[in-house]
Amino acid sequence: MRLEPWPHDEQAAQLVVLDPDVVPTTDELLGWADTARERGHRLLRTSALSPPAAAVARRVGFVPIDTLALLRADADAIRSAPRPTVRTRPLRPAHHERAAHLDRAAFGDPWGNDAASFGRIRHATPIHRSRRIDVDGRIVAVAVSGAGGATGYVQRLAVHPDHQRRGLARALVLDALVWMRRRKLTAAYVNTAVTNQPALALYKSLGFHLLDEQLTIAELDLAAAGADGTAP
Repeated sequence: MRLEPWPHDEQAAQLVVLDPDVVPTTDELLGWADTARERGHRLLRTSALSPPAAAVARRVGFVPIDTLALLRADADAIRSAPRPTVRTRPLRPAHHERAAHLDRAAFGDPWGNDAASFGRIRHATPIHRSRRIDVDGRIVAVAVSGAGGATGYVQRLAVHPDHQRRGLARALVLDALVWMRRRKLTAAYVNTAVTNQPALALYKSLGFHLLDEQLTIAELDLAAAGADGTAP
């Protein structure tokens, strides 16, 4: 696990669980809460937690603030993905500030990324592919995908509200799947809010299937939490 700034909110920190298969202990979570408190943060939010990890977080006072659906595309879906008909271009570090503006417009607070968190997303996996779509010289859609071992991940996908429902998200996901096919990956994962019906429909149309497991983002109020992590 590691502690990172939460984008656009100096009072909040994010506890990132690097290995989704590892379930943190209560002592580990309380230790990270102490570290965040010592650094002057008022809130501690988690990255997406598996059900066992979320259960431990709840025991020390974390409260769920978002529930994510988890979807998987198997090898057949990756192999059958057609090339996108919309041109995509590389998303480089010099573009992160503009990408962050569109990401915040797409997702709002507190979920929008800043330039620094885009950089962290790019390097969350051993290899990555970052792409953008431009319209009239303006970045209007971005995607960051990654891979570790034989598994791929669609890590971030954002389209500016003014350009949604135009096939740009589909083009970026197809670009990611074609990239995964070239790397001979055998599975791909993506998550999105359980209430995000347009995103769920898009992923399902591209061969992803919904898994029973749901992920949780949780928050701990450090100012209200007692020494054991629970509210006094």
